[in-house]
Amino acid sequence: MKSRLVTAVIALLLLYALVSWALSVDFALFGHYYLRNLSLLFAPLGLVFIFLQFVFVSRIKMIEKGFGLDRMFRWHRVFGRLGLILVTLHAALIIVYRLIQFGATFFDLFIWFGIIALLGFMVTAGIASTYKKIGLAYETWRNIHLANYVLFPVVMIHVFYHISPGTMLYYLWLLLAVLFGAVVIYRVIRIITLRRNPYRVTEVRQEADDIWSLFFAGPRIDYQPGQFMFVQLLRNGKLSSAHPFTISASPTAEHLSITPKQLGDFTMTIKDTKVGDRAFIDAPYGVFSFLNYGRGEPVFFAGGIGITPFMSMLRYMYDQKLDQKATLFWANRSEKNLCFKDELEKMQAEMPGFRVILVMSDQPDWEGEKGHIKGSLILNHLESIEGKEFFVCGPPAMSRAVINELKQLNVSPLMIHSELFEL
Repeated sequence: MKSRLVTAVIALLLLYALVSWALSVDFALFGHYYLRNLSLLFAPLGLVFIFLQFVFVSRIKMIEKGFGLDRMFRWHRVFGRLGLILVTLHAALIIVYRLIQFGATFFDLFIWFGIIALLGFMVTAGIASTYKKIGLAYETWRNIHLANYVLFPVVMIHVFYHISPGTMLYYLWLLLAVLFGAVVIYRVIRIITLRRNPYRVTEVRQEADDIWSLFFAGPRIDYQPGQFMFVQLLRNGKLSSAHPFTISASPTAEHLSITPKQLGDFTMTIKDTKVGDRAFIDAPYGVFSFLNYGRGEPVFFAGGIGITPFMSMLRYMYDQKLDQKATLFWANRSEKNLCFKDELEKMQAEMPGFRVILVMSDQPDWEGEKGHIKGSLILNHLESIEGKEFFVCGPPAMSRAVINELKQLNVSPLMIHSELFEL
């Protein structure tokens, strides 16, 4: 589904919420009644945004194709924060209004439903924003975050009790309830389907000091080079949470593969995976592939393990014997962090239009390029930025720095593509 169509649907939902509110309040009332009116505006707008966060995190392929899942996850966070702010304002204003008007807040059972849901949203949002800083494991954070799927029906009980059937707002709540149910059903069906089609680990290969590749045999998946997948590993009877990894194999390869670096609680255990372990794979996702664009010669910028989508693309070019010029800039701290070095050297020797520029930031004795990827370094290795299309993948700070360097070289934003994936 095109991103413009999805954006239009979101705009219509918000417009409907605004019109519903406008028809439900009495603008002839002045004084402290404006607090009540504002609170009744923030409620539908806030719940629309909270509903949308479920849509944008549910991996609905029809929608994902127009956005890319990394962008959808970023919008998920934005919508969640906007929704929480608005429903918090709704609660605060209605409490102030009732205290001024009646001298009490009247906390009946259904108001408590709303308060419990609001407090729950605050807790899950706070943990989502700070779980890395407080050292909370990803699996723990994810399980806590799933509580939102219980909290949303709780808040819907609250709103249905306080709305009259037949009004526009009533039909808005009904629509959100039905759509939320559809999202939940979609996710459940997806999980059941994946469980019925397991994969098997066929090889565990060490690529560098702290980098390992896993290879999987199972149902064939049609994907583009550069796309990624979600993986759950079943090891020693324990099923992991789903984690996103770029597919490092080419679509031409017999087996799927991922190549994680040991960075977190889950990736530190990748080396402990054994041949024969089962895996559940949800794929493909993402739009970060040179096949989706064709306006210029591809230039790849990788930072560390951000090399994996480019390995998939380069392997595809190599296997398909494409007459395609391409340049890879790959930034690492030192030579010991390099993986796929021999394979890249072979590609460079056998693909006349392909060049690799390795850049080391923390290795003084490195004979090649040192430091960071700057505009001057880019120009030194490219004949011209004209006719080029730029792809960036790496740690967020590095990716943003490279994108900024490209913009300073007057590269059009339309010719810069990145995948900034942060959970």
